[in-house]
Amino acid sequence: MNCKSTSPKKTHLARAGFTLLEVVIALGIMGMLVSMIFRVASSAVTLSQTVVDSQQDTMERNAFFRLLTNHFEQIPGNAILRLETHDSYGGSVSRQLFNLTFQNVPTSFNWGENPVTAEAVQLSSVQRRDGFVDVVLRFYDVKILEDPNDPESVDEDAEPFAEITLVEGLWVCDCDVIDGDSLEASSEWDNDSQLPLQVKFYCRFDTQSDIVQQTCWIVPKLNTAQYFRDFERGLTSGDGGQANQGGGGQGASDRGGENLPSIGGNGGGTQSGGQIGIQVGP
Repeated sequence: MNCKSTSPKKTHLARAGFTLLEVVIALGIMGMLVSMIFRVASSAVTLSQTVVDSQQDTMERNAFFRLLTNHFEQIPGNAILRLETHDSYGGSVSRQLFNLTFQNVPTSFNWGENPVTAEAVQLSSVQRRDGFVDVVLRFYDVKILEDPNDPESVDEDAEPFAEITLVEGLWVCDCDVIDGDSLEASSEWDNDSQLPLQVKFYCRFDTQSDIVQQTCWIVPKLNTAQYFRDFERGLTSGDGGQANQGGGGQGASDRGGENLPSIGGNGGGTQSGGQIGIQVGP
């Protein structure tokens, strides 16, 4: 009888490998896992970048509003403010652009390593070609608004020596002022002898967002230049053109029919050799 014997070693080697079908299935499953991991990682990175961009935009907007609030609160009493608006049409969208000009507001800073002082500052909304609006801050080294105290120093055609873009890509940015006497809102202001009570900004940062309103208060301050002019007129309009140098009696605020606020805090007039104290502030 012939018996065929099978070697155990050959049988073990025949069962140790993978078939081509098993290899293909394994590679397909591995590719699916890698693709899923990549998609999850990509979504996480995109979400993280979106959150960072949103936080950056929020910080820029808050910084813009804080800059406006601090600026208006620090405006001196002798400042001149002028608000001008005009309509602009970009495609099918019409919006209102503004120029808000400040004068007699001390502004000093370094520009290109050189110290400069701006005689006038202008906050403006500028429409871009894509229909969005940028808010820019322009600095002038000469006066551009008519100043009754120095009319010869005005140059209405002057060009700004520096310009800074504060906010880019707004959909809407409007500006109104509130009159302190009538409490009415207006998109124009040309009263050089008086500052408004409030300045309001209405901003829509994109086409789908709501309008954000920012109210900036202008703190009433003493106009020292006007005060001293009135005070000098009161001194020179007295009897015989002489100022009353005695204490007590009639003060400087009663001379010549002028009703001027008292200074120094004591008595109706100023005493000879005394000090005059003026508190400048709200």
